[in-house]
Amino acid sequence: MSKAKRLRLFAGPNGSGKSTLFEAFRENHNPGIFVNSDWVEKEISEKGFIDMKPFGLEVTQNDLLDFFQTPNAQSLLQKSKTEGHAIDIAIKENIIVDKSKNTHSYEAALITSFIRAYLLKNGISFAFESVMSHHSKLDEIQKAKEMGYKIYLYFICLDSSDINISRVQNRVQKGGHSVDERKIVSRYHNTLKNLLPALNIADRAYIFDNSNQMLLIAEVNNNELKINIEPEHLPNWFTEYCINKIYS
Repeated sequence: MSKAKRLRLFAGPNGSGKSTLFEAFRENHNPGIFVNSDWVEKEISEKGFIDMKPFGLEVTQNDLLDFFQTPNAQSLLQKSKTEGHAIDIAIKENIIVDKSKNTHSYEAALITSFIRAYLLKNGISFAFESVMSHHSKLDEIQKAKEMGYKIYLYFICLDSSDINISRVQNRVQKGGHSVDERKIVSRYHNTLKNLLPALNIADRAYIFDNSNQMLLIAEVNNNELKINIEPEHLPNWFTEYCINKIYS
C-alpha cells in the first residue's frame, strides 16, 4: 500500500502568525518538506543559490523554462516586471542560481512556486505558507487534490487588518520583513474571501483566531464544520466570511 500524499497549507493574512502556528505544529508532527518564500529570499540574498536536493528534486534548466510558460509563472513574471524588479535565475546541476544575489519577494515567490509544482509532479508530501490572497492558491490545492493528495488547511487570522499592520510593524522592529500597509489591508479581505472556497477543497481544516492568544475556534472534516467555542465568542471575520456565507 502506497504512502498517502499530503499537502499542508498554513494560510492567513500578513502578520497573523502563520510561522508561529507552523512552528507549534512542527513540535509534535512531521510536516514533510517545508517550502517557505521568506527562507528562499534569505538564502538567495546570502548565498546566491538554492540547492534542490534537500527538496528531493532533480530538475533542469528545461524544467524551469517549461514552468515559465505556466499561467501562474506568467502572472508572477508580469507582476515583477510591472513593479520594476528583474528576475534572472537559472538551474545548473540541480541548483537554482541568481548570480546577482539581488533577489526580491517576486523572485522568491516564483522559485517557491516552481519547487511546489515539481514536488506535486513527483508525488512528494510537503507543507507551505501562503497569504492565500490570490485565487491561484485555490487552483493549486484543487490540482493537488485531483492528483491524489490529502489537503490539510491550517488557517489563522486576526479580527482587524489594523492589528495585522501593528503585528507586521512589531516584526520589522525585531528584524523581520516588512509589508506595505496598503497590501496588508487589500490582502486581508482577499484572503478571507478565499477562505470558504479553500475549506470546501480541504479534507481537513483547522481554523485559529490569534487576535489575543492563539485559539482553535473551528475545524472542518470532509466538509463538516465543528465549532469549538461558544457562538457568541466567534470572531467577526469568521462570522462574516464563513458562517454568514454558509447559512445565507
